[in-house]
Amino acid sequence: MFQILCMGIGYEHEPDFLIDRQDGYPHYLALLVRTKCRIREENEIRAFPPNTFILYDRNVPQFYAADSVPYMDDWIQFESEPKVVRSFGLPLNTPITIPEWAHPEQYFSLICSAFFRGFNNDAVINSLMTAMLADYSVIPLLSGKPQPYFGELVVIRQQIGAQPQKDWNAPELAASLHISASYFHRIYKEAFHTSLTQDVIRSRIDAAKNLLQCTALNTEEIAVRCGYASPEHFSRQFKQHTGVSPYRWRRGGGPQENS
Repeated sequence: MFQILCMGIGYEHEPDFLIDRQDGYPHYLALLVRTKCRIREENEIRAFPPNTFILYDRNVPQFYAADSVPYMDDWIQFESEPKVVRSFGLPLNTPITIPEWAHPEQYFSLICSAFFRGFNNDAVINSLMTAMLADYSVIPLLSGKPQPYFGELVVIRQQIGAQPQKDWNAPELAASLHISASYFHRIYKEAFHTSLTQDVIRSRIDAAKNLLQCTALNTEEIAVRCGYASPEHFSRQFKQHTGVSPYRWRRGGGPQENS
């Protein structure tokens, strides 16, 4: 699906750095500029902030340059079928600023690691390139409708998933953002189409499923690790959301058996 020809990450250049390829490349170029830059878009050279991404199509002019400061970029030259590239819906030859919460350099770093290790890398590269292009294709949709505190909410949601045992509550989380609890509830639901309470329960049930399948911990121990005050509350909520008891889940039973 994707064949990387060459790539690099963290390439540094002087403040006068400039690329002006009139005919572009006969293959695709994925470029992430980590510093302030200038890019030609629709015959106009414009300034863009750090972490600007652009996917250049084949054989199209490429103009990008430093913006009076030292320049750094990551880049991937690759081949792929045009129908595959276009299937992601990512606008070609169009600069997109990747927000910090999306960890813009992460995909390039992972792809670079897979590319240079030189063994068993095709499947990994295909998966990572697919994930990157699919993920970045959503950014223009989000940027048209700015979500207040979206980056901070993403971090909070990640922390909830990683630490289901904590006492997550809206007043404390809202205070960390210097907003009211009622406003926090509203923007959280607008961002993720679910409530904070439901997200906490989901993270605890997911963690419990993993512990039931991968450990020999008893129900009491799992309840504590997943943030429940009692094994009874844990068992009741687990059955409510999965259709079976923790014991039945561990034995491989599914909701259909709970008749």
